Amino acid sequence: MLGRNIKKYRLLSGLSLRDMAARLGVSHQTIKKYEDETMVPNSLKLIEIAKLLNVNISDLVYSYSIPALKYENFRKNSSLSKKKEDGLKMLIADEIAKYLEILNFADELYSFDKEKWRFEVESINSIESIAIKVRKMLGLSDDCALENLTDKLEDNNFLILDIDFEEKFDGFCEYVDDLAFIILSSKGYERNRFTLAHELGHLILDFKEKLDDKEKEKYCDLFAASLLMPEKAMKRELALGKRKILSNVSINEILLLAKEYQVSLNAIIMRLFSLGIIDENKKRNLFILLSKKGLRTKQLKFIEEHPTRMYKTIFKLEAENIISTNEAIKYLGATTDEYFKLYFGG
Repeated sequence: MLGRNIKKYRLLSGLSLRDMAARLGVSHQTIKKYEDETMVPNSLKLIEIAKLLNVNISDLVYSYSIPALKYENFRKNSSLSKKKEDGLKMLIADEIAKYLEILNFADELYSFDKEKWRFEVESINSIESIAIKVRKMLGLSDDCALENLTDKLEDNNFLILDIDFEEKFDGFCEYVDDLAFIILSSKGYERNRFTLAHELGHLILDFKEKLDDKEKEKYCDLFAASLLMPEKAMKRELALGKRKILSNVSINEILLLAKEYQVSLNAIIMRLFSLGIIDENKKRNLFILLSKKGLRTKQLKFIEEHPTRMYKTIFKLEAENIISTNEAIKYLGATTDEYFKLYFGG
């Protein structure tokens, strides 16, 4: 695993074999041999490698049983380089492998009922009703905000991880050993909430129509919007009454809705437009106002909603002396100082 880990962090750093070799004062063939594990760096060189790649030595030497992933629902910005994309996919596989190992230590079988969470989609018109069914399964009506989607999904045995990666990665989901994994970037979280709902759509929607990838993305976007911003709730919030369309809506109203429903301002505007509550002209004017106020792309970070199930399991294993403190630190991917800060707060 040492060679694989060196390659993963090299790719994540955006370094070629020759770039890394030049910085370490060795040939690129030597780096290739390290990665192929036909040569092992000595302890001094290993320290140099860890320093260059900005990781701990423990990050380079750990070993997990890596699952085979298809990466069919891997969403990233087109500007992400091939090197970093390959490194990111290796990182995702490692994080899933680590989670599986933790569950194995905890003797948690974590059965996931795929059939229970499978919804047939006859057409795009099916999406709104499916979202309402999912809300009911999560214990919610269709006229209120969904406070903590992450927590509710973890309570239903969806396994969620957020990873420290740049803006060019959005999300990924896949079934591994019949367990449902969703991976997110740990960036601004109102955007992450929409991504989480979108990835949930990829996992549970069973498309009966023959759709291309672009159409599937459209369906999953609609599912996410319907789940987080139900039609009934939006109409109630705006006191629409018997009117079918609003003659006017202010940026402040949009801001309050975004805070309550914990999504972006853009998501609220697009949802109101898709429901026919505002027209094309009003949508355009609202986006112009957002741009003038510098809010069109800004992440407001209304909430702190992060997955906690894996952390809880690690601390439980440590408390029961199933794993050591050093092993807990390794699984958390933290330094000793970060671990104690996380454990004791502050």
